Amino acid sequence: MKIKLAILDSDSGYIQRVVPIFNNKFAKELEIYSFTEIEPALECLSEKKIDVFLAASSFRPDADKIPKKCGFAYLVDSLDIDRIDNYRAICKFQKAEIIYKQVLNIFSEQVPNITGIQSNENDAMKTIVFSSPVGGVGTSTLAAACAISLASKGYRTLYVNCQVYGEAEKYFTCDGQFDFSDVIYAVKSNKTNRAMKLQSTLKQSETGVYYYSSVKIALDMMEMTSQDYLVLQNEFKALGCFDYVVMDMDFPRTQGEFKFFESCNSIVVVSDTTEIADEKIEKAIASIQILDGQADFAIQPRMWLINNKQIASVMPCHDIRNLGSFPMYQAVAPSQMARQLAVSNNFDNLI
Repeated sequence: MKIKLAILDSDSGYIQRVVPIFNNKFAKELEIYSFTEIEPALECLSEKKIDVFLAASSFRPDADKIPKKCGFAYLVDSLDIDRIDNYRAICKFQKAEIIYKQVLNIFSEQVPNITGIQSNENDAMKTIVFSSPVGGVGTSTLAAACAISLASKGYRTLYVNCQVYGEAEKYFTCDGQFDFSDVIYAVKSNKTNRAMKLQSTLKQSETGVYYYSSVKIALDMMEMTSQDYLVLQNEFKALGCFDYVVMDMDFPRTQGEFKFFESCNSIVVVSDTTEIADEKIEKAIASIQILDGQADFAIQPRMWLINNKQIASVMPCHDIRNLGSFPMYQAVAPSQMARQLAVSNNFDNLI
């Protein structure tokens, strides 16, 4: 299925530049109609059943002439403009990939019942969770390193920072205005197409890792429940785009939150081998053992222990597999540290 996109701009030079780029990059996804005058553009909307209409801000098309099922946005010259007349504004001087994702986003909101583009069930997708009951032990850095390691081996890898106060941008950067708040809205709303929304808000860093920018307001992350994460996981599988999803999560505090862990292939618990850290992890593992014994859970067999120092832990192993130890370098930026740690073959045990 192709999205029918109409572009209206009086600058014929811009039209002549952008249309070939879109045709070259997204020939399988887009069917493009371009115009420099408004009347033929408006006539085309109904005749061709256009899905998304982008018009330069110099035009002010009559809202009544835009079909209800046609998404609309203004093309503007600046990234600083977010909306015009309550309509979304898209800076036209951006990479084609970014504009394409914004088109996908508009389309997903206008047509809520479609199943997305190139959506194939992917039962082979594996979910790896990094979490720890101990704070400040490098959980996020090791999760990012794992994602980079997997991507470097050719696996289609998605990194999702689910920590309430997490910052994916410490490890990955890419242009684009969407963040994980858009994903949360898609998960919780039945009015949008989830699969396409997830696609349109994705970013890919230079390391090859796909990711979502972290929310700007931490309260948004607090809205996510274990059931929401199960829905999100199923949507990732339905997309058929990923071999591995690496999730960086706060450690569960309730039995319900532990339920998501059971749906994951591996749970990596991080320690810094200090006495306090070992005591907290020992308590956490004891609680998981009780849950596994009382409820229909099987969390402990999925767990791995990883140390962020190259010394052996003094804590009892509780039959938890050891993923190895990693040196945590001093005075190194998180992104650089993640790249250095990614070269370790310890992560191969999770494949």
